[in-house]
Amino acid sequence: MSEILEAWLRRSIDCACGQRHELPIRRIIIERDAMKQVAGYVKEAGFGEVTLIADVRTYQAAGEKLRELLEAAQVKVSISVLRENALGEVAADEEAIVQVLLDTPLSSEVLVAVGAGTVHDIVRFASHRTKRTFLSVPTAPSVDGFASVGAPLIVRSFKQTIPACAPEAIFADLAVLAKAPQAMIAAGFGDMLGKYTSLADWSLGRLLLAEHYCELSARLTLEAVELCTANLDEIAQRTDLGLRKLMEGLILSGLSMLLVGHSRPASGAEHHLSHYWEMVLLQQRRRALLHGAKVGVAAVLMAQRYEALQGLTAGEAAARLAQSQAPSELTDAERIRQAYGDLAEQVIAENYPANSTAVDAQALKARIIEKWGDVQDIARAVPAPEQLMAWLEAVQGPVTPEQLGVEPELVEASLQDALFVRNRFTILRLLRLL
Repeated sequence: MSEILEAWLRRSIDCACGQRHELPIRRIIIERDAMKQVAGYVKEAGFGEVTLIADVRTYQAAGEKLRELLEAAQVKVSISVLRENALGEVAADEEAIVQVLLDTPLSSEVLVAVGAGTVHDIVRFASHRTKRTFLSVPTAPSVDGFASVGAPLIVRSFKQTIPACAPEAIFADLAVLAKAPQAMIAAGFGDMLGKYTSLADWSLGRLLLAEHYCELSARLTLEAVELCTANLDEIAQRTDLGLRKLMEGLILSGLSMLLVGHSRPASGAEHHLSHYWEMVLLQQRRRALLHGAKVGVAAVLMAQRYEALQGLTAGEAAARLAQSQAPSELTDAERIRQAYGDLAEQVIAENYPANSTAVDAQALKARIIEKWGDVQDIARAVPAPEQLMAWLEAVQGPVTPEQLGVEPELVEASLQDALFVRNRFTILRLLRLL
């Protein structure tokens, strides 16, 4: 078991942030032959029947072997191999969730996710809603969502994160992870680099809107990404040590979200761009791009904007704020309808929920001027975009939207309208006031 992660298992923490944090994960194994420990865990917990959920590729990579190991231990196993959609890919949407529910016998006590991010999102939701134990067997170190509670799902073509549950145990087999495509390893690293801008966005929310902020969660997230950058060469060379450190970082990031019960420490404007691109590609009937690859590229774009803030004097910021038009529900709704089409009403509801208190735009502008020095300190904590690009290049990941396959027009649209994907204060919401 990873010493870094072991300290966080089965913990209840009365935190200085004012909340009580619960970390229910019981076991995390990151080593070669970790899959051999799944059956022992299932038997030890007293379960006699499980359902493995995988896609075609991950069933071949790990699911088939895991089934044999479980059956050899006298555990009854059913299988759900997720079907691909018309684009030839598996999506975390209503169709996939229904398939898992139909493929799972009523007598099955445990759902085991064998795959990467999409499979885990589907199983996390299904486990939560059917009150079954959820076990994780990652097949690629590609996302930070293995240990988190949120399930990013596509519901009626709109990407939204639904509260669900964390796995009870995670078994990351280094022999399986080593066979993952380089693009998925680079995607996991890209997802981690996005934490630099998500943490800055969370700090802006705390500073300017008095948003709840947890120092423990933020520190854990920063430790997670620095664990990955410190082991960049090992990760790039796909060594066991590199894959272990990347996986530890991804899981630590998931634990930071688990601490606070939401994705704020690990998901900011860089994720909003990623989700916006995903929804547009979905509407255009184009194949999806790897989540972490999108996040890494979007983090570079957001780092560029944080860098620009550093060169803006307090006087220049005040002058821009005085000239800018404060957004309103009416003007935002019109803009959302133009940008989001059939999804507009869902997006408007996300940004202006019923019975919520509207932000006083003039008070916010005054607060920005008052705290401009602190805003710049937050901006300075974000690595330079050139540094993020160098890190991404080292693991053979895309560094520009063009390399990713996202057209300039889509990039420009997302920089204008991706801020509406989530009702969270980010660098994009600050910039529209400047």
